[in-house]
Amino acid sequence: MEANVVLLIMDARMPEISRNQELEKMVADFNKKLILVINKIDLVSEEQVAQLKRQYPKSFLVSGARNIGMKNLKTNLLILGKRMELRPIKVGIVGYPNVGKSAIINALAKRARTNVAPYAGTTKGLQWVKISGLKVIDSPGVIPFEDKEVKLGLLGAKNPEKLRHTQRLAVEIIKNFLNGHRTALEEFYGIKLESDDEYEILLAIGKKRGFLQKGGIVDERRTALAIIMDWQKGRLKI
Repeated sequence: MEANVVLLIMDARMPEISRNQELEKMVADFNKKLILVINKIDLVSEEQVAQLKRQYPKSFLVSGARNIGMKNLKTNLLILGKRMELRPIKVGIVGYPNVGKSAIINALAKRARTNVAPYAGTTKGLQWVKISGLKVIDSPGVIPFEDKEVKLGLLGAKNPEKLRHTQRLAVEIIKNFLNGHRTALEEFYGIKLESDDEYEILLAIGKKRGFLQKGGIVDERRTALAIIMDWQKGRLKI
């Protein structure tokens, strides 16, 4: 591992799910400094941001896409490089696919240097990006072998069209909103939650969107795919 310091990128909507313990162990094995960077804070509420600050006091909360908190992150990296007597300091960027690694690099560079897309697998190989005082290594997302489909779908690390159990994932997304974020789900889909049954809520969303088959039956797969896309593309916010 050539990097002097490693940034582990996490998703603000589900920090622990996106934390990737296997990568943390690899960084520790190489005796490198690890910095947690919680990305996509533009997709969560102010209350959620405050909670993240309490839960991860030593992390950096940013939005690569909206360039929030990036100046502070870059300044701290440059200070660290100065303390380590490294110029440029080599910074590794790691994390699951679609957590926003390339967007963070682009924000650090203040202009597009790497490909950015709301789909898993955009970065195909190691890419070096030279930024004033920094040398950043962007890497493809690493997925531990044992990670399951629902987790990967929640993270956007697996594209919807490749999922086998779309309804199960959509139900899991709905479940996340029932725990303290019900209003956000109601407002986004224009429905009133009259039940805590995730499956019934999925059907209500399908009916509201007009995803109906013959006989007025809700098209469950089409509805599930729509919910997954809303979540993965950041339209559905906590």
